[in-house]
Amino acid sequence: MNYIALVKQVPDTKHIPRDAWDWDTGTLRRALLDNVCNDLDQQAMAFALELRREIPGQIVALTMGPPFAEEVLRHALSLGVDHGVLLTDRRLGGADTPATAYPLAQAIRKIEREIFKGDHEYLIVTGMQSVDGDTAQVPPQVAEELGIAQVAYVTDHNIGGDGMLTVQRVTRKGTEKVAIERFPCLVTLTQWTLPPYPEFHQTRRAYSREIHQWDAEAVKTDPSRIGLAGSRTNVVKIFPAKEATQRRCLMVTEVKELVRQLKATYGSREEKRPEHDKSRPYKVPLGKKTDYRGDLWIYAEHGDGKLHPASFELLGKARELAVPLGEKVGAVLVGGDVVPLATELIAHGADKVFVVEHPSLKDFIASVHSLAVTQLVDARSPQIFLFSATPLGRELAPRVAYAVGSGLTADSTDLQLGDLKRGKLERVGILMQTRPALGGNIMATIVSQHSRVQMSTARPGVLQAFPPDPARTGEVIHFHPKLPSPDPGVRILSVETVPETSGLGGADIVVAGGIGCRTKENFDRQVGSLADGLGRFFNTEAMVGASRQAVEAGFIDRGRQIGQTGQTIAPKLYVALGISGAVQHVTGVREAGIVVAINKNPDAPIFRDCDFGMAGNVETVVPELVDWLNQKEAGGNG
Repeated sequence: MNYIALVKQVPDTKHIPRDAWDWDTGTLRRALLDNVCNDLDQQAMAFALELRREIPGQIVALTMGPPFAEEVLRHALSLGVDHGVLLTDRRLGGADTPATAYPLAQAIRKIEREIFKGDHEYLIVTGMQSVDGDTAQVPPQVAEELGIAQVAYVTDHNIGGDGMLTVQRVTRKGTEKVAIERFPCLVTLTQWTLPPYPEFHQTRRAYSREIHQWDAEAVKTDPSRIGLAGSRTNVVKIFPAKEATQRRCLMVTEVKELVRQLKATYGSREEKRPEHDKSRPYKVPLGKKTDYRGDLWIYAEHGDGKLHPASFELLGKARELAVPLGEKVGAVLVGGDVVPLATELIAHGADKVFVVEHPSLKDFIASVHSLAVTQLVDARSPQIFLFSATPLGRELAPRVAYAVGSGLTADSTDLQLGDLKRGKLERVGILMQTRPALGGNIMATIVSQHSRVQMSTARPGVLQAFPPDPARTGEVIHFHPKLPSPDPGVRILSVETVPETSGLGGADIVVAGGIGCRTKENFDRQVGSLADGLGRFFNTEAMVGASRQAVEAGFIDRGRQIGQTGQTIAPKLYVALGISGAVQHVTGVREAGIVVAINKNPDAPIFRDCDFGMAGNVETVVPELVDWLNQKEAGGNG
């Protein structure tokens, strides 16, 4: 079997000078930044290298970018990759995710023809997202263009006695073991091992090897589908994150100072969810017609017979947006035996519930679900379609958007209607989608262009659900998709479901431990004692959470996991003990009021996403911190 590793050279988000941004055009002057290999793509290459030891074959590293992106391929070659392919052409510049996925897929087809000599037995591996865009959209859209299956959030693999490749993936509900039965197939990796490092002789070899350089014509691209011309989204505004929610870490060296800071700031810096300005609701300008017509839809995510709370948040926002447009709100409910959930969706604001049931939809397979939802969109033509930025939403929405020819804005934190006028171009009643970008360093407002539907994924926990109204009535519409009988190429072998811990999302204080706690005993001792101490000190409920690595090390059950593949929480105070601060974890606590980090590594990424930090061993700092909290409590803090 052969392998293709999609890798990306990304700007070093630790050091971004203000003049690196062109604030008028919303573009980044990458030449002013240092560039590194995307961390999760390193994981993907490690995965391919490990697999090759068991199933021999060639590994090709593929990247798209300017000529200097050759460096990331040299790095890949130094790790043991066999070939490097650089897709570079000025005409590819300025591309959004579909205009990136399409030429990459064309390059993969050329690799199959010319390097693999027509052999279809290959696996495409890549990181689940990049730190600059952080959309997680390109891999599923590459898979959609190629018409192949994908498995996202992979953490491990196994080769059975029959030679079958199985992978383990994390989901919001737990873990799944998935068999890959047909190739090519695409998998995206999360953190699963230590990043690989090149050896000296491999580095020398890397700089003596030829790198294939292909332009847009070499991979036979359609000029209308690449670069700016092929992009289906447009950045209309960027602004510094400090105008939004960016944190500035204050490093403290003494525990008593940390206690003083917490006492002074607790409850005063709670993040506010974006709310619609009721005093200035959007109105369609007199005599104008909106650019889009049709219902406003949300994708209703569910599991174990229950709807995901984020689905109700989407309904609240869709209801708000629908009023000035005079349109109806629809909820798309996909699966097997899901009709009983329709009543709850109507009570929370849906006027229509589209029930899409089929035996093939009982388990979530992205390629199958995408086909079913795409057929519904083709049949009913909504003007807006919102998904939650959960693991499922981030896997499904990109494929649907690509299939229906629409742009997609990822991880939005604010959605409003507005008008846009640039020169002779005037757009009316379009969806203004605001999201953090480049590791949270800036905020960007994005609109759809050249798109049939305006689509966005919204970060869970930032939109507001309406209280349910049992008296509301709505229409339940059954839709029967035409799904092919052949298997989708992947099969779910087993599912380990762990229910979310009750109350964790509503706690005022959450103390979470990471792999830096080292042992289960130490985790229980340090994390538990600090949660108890902070709860008493502030006279409120404090609960224990964990990073994914701590969960997988067996320190605590998966129901306590926080992050992109766990729970999204918004406590008044969040304390991270021995947590490095990977983007997947930080995503789950972005809406917290105060974030405190304690880590022995002073350069840990978590210190870029917190308000107060201490560099020190958890075993040393926490007992002293608990002692100070107890003293202050005894002194009458209240």
